[in-house]
Amino acid sequence: MNDNLHSSVINRPQRWDQPFDSTMSAESVVKVLSAPHFCSMSRNNFPDTLKLTGIIRNDCRIRTFDKNQVVIRAGEYVNSAFLLLSGEVAMLSPSDSHLDFIKPTVSDMPSTLSVLWGWLRRSHLPEVRRRVGEITKNAPLSYPIVNNISDMIDRGDATISRLVTGDIFGESAVLGRSEMTNTIVALDNVELLEIRWQGLRDIRKREEGFREYIDHLYRERGLYYHLLSLPLFSKLPANKIHELATLALFEVHGEFEWQKEFKSVSKQAKTEEDYNKVIQSEPVIALEGDYPDGLLLVRNGFGRISRYINFGHYTMGYLSRGDMFGLEEIYETWKNGKGAALNCSIRALGYTDVIRIPTSWLEINIFSESASQGVKQSLQDALKNNISISSQSKVKPIDRKLTEFLVENRLINGSKSMVIDLERCVRCDDCVSACADAHDNNPRFNRHGKSFGRYMIANACMHCEDPVCMIGCPTGAIHRSPDGVVKINDDTCIGCSTCANNCPYDNIRMVEIRDESGKVYCDPNGKAIVKASKCDLCAETTGKPACERACSHDALTRIDLKDISSLSHWVDR
Repeated sequence: MNDNLHSSVINRPQRWDQPFDSTMSAESVVKVLSAPHFCSMSRNNFPDTLKLTGIIRNDCRIRTFDKNQVVIRAGEYVNSAFLLLSGEVAMLSPSDSHLDFIKPTVSDMPSTLSVLWGWLRRSHLPEVRRRVGEITKNAPLSYPIVNNISDMIDRGDATISRLVTGDIFGESAVLGRSEMTNTIVALDNVELLEIRWQGLRDIRKREEGFREYIDHLYRERGLYYHLLSLPLFSKLPANKIHELATLALFEVHGEFEWQKEFKSVSKQAKTEEDYNKVIQSEPVIALEGDYPDGLLLVRNGFGRISRYINFGHYTMGYLSRGDMFGLEEIYETWKNGKGAALNCSIRALGYTDVIRIPTSWLEINIFSESASQGVKQSLQDALKNNISISSQSKVKPIDRKLTEFLVENRLINGSKSMVIDLERCVRCDDCVSACADAHDNNPRFNRHGKSFGRYMIANACMHCEDPVCMIGCPTGAIHRSPDGVVKINDDTCIGCSTCANNCPYDNIRMVEIRDESGKVYCDPNGKAIVKASKCDLCAETTGKPACERACSHDALTRIDLKDISSLSHWVDR
């Protein structure tokens, strides 16, 4: 700030300036305090600066659903957990994904008229806010009525678990920063308490009984439905899945807030020897040369596959949610009666949830000659789709080097990363200009970043599979829309910089904001008010992101960096 005398003075935003639901009344808070789980909580466990009543008033909202109404769909991302206050809901099995009303949500595209109106109202000044501090209502999504859900259940077309008053759902998706596994449908008129992530975090931190209950659900329910969703077990009867869920081991490797160590280590690692040290420092899940004592399934996060060659550890690939490790070796051991050691190691890249399936159970229920034809076919499909890492000679060298680059820099986390071909790029900056035009004269990315040969991963939000930027946000301003796009609610952002500091890729910027006359907003002490800014995939416009549409040289694309084959295809185009 050069001239605070010409600044617009406002109070610095605070966490609860914008409550989750501005209609939450004192009566609503009393009602929640008498609800299951909350009625046994001690207010003494909460400090005066973060009272339980404050969390309920500001981080919760009460919602009602009609009979047969869809509450939330499988495949969508949520930022809240839900407590059933009254009524009954059905939790549909992942195997029911074929039903018409269970469809992944697509982005709510704005109308052409609203886009045109926004363009006409755009400011010629950067980072102008037409309102600051105004309380806005957070309207939740509305879902359809499924009039024949009871008939589906009676016919056996839908497999359900019934949840009643006091039950909680959505905890696995919130804690795992992953999509919903199940679709939830109201079986009668129901009332729910929606607890957004920030409130859930603060309650878990101070209420041991509640934390243990939530963690139990996260492990037991999440484990069961994850197993049910995997093709290898898709042909097993429900009783066998339940049996496996009781025998399987749930393991957590690495740190939940992995970005802190990664940012410091990545700055220091410069040589091949440095990267070898990085690999060796990663938590070992299974080690090359050991005999597997169970099949490993990745439930959340990423695992690095590496092999020790010529006195160094080399990255051969990676595993992500839904992948498995060790199936071939376990099967070969059973088939030949001779132990097959693991060809590679798997280490946790950041925070990795792993399920370990006992070998003895696989031998009896999957490998056995008495297994059904459907189970046998599932096994053969799984063996075919999980090609041994020892067969990496089939992979082109460019793919192996590219994979290592993406893994080393944790770029496999990006689902919508901006990749620029530097040899085709003519530095015209049309992409940046188009971004600015689409966002009120405020470009949301920088045209520089880490490079692999002629290709650069630009400093634009990658809309990560594991968006650690969201972990510490005190207001929920940075959140995931149902379709997985990571967005920032400008109205609820208080400028704390937590998301920017957490982002491992430096893709979030803190910017000074201005009023409509161009004056910078400052607090009474003269310090500029800032807000977080980043790429939102042009959520308020139609069509592809503006940057991609503006490039006339085929030099820029948005791509899921986990999909090495698609990236290689674009590289080789």
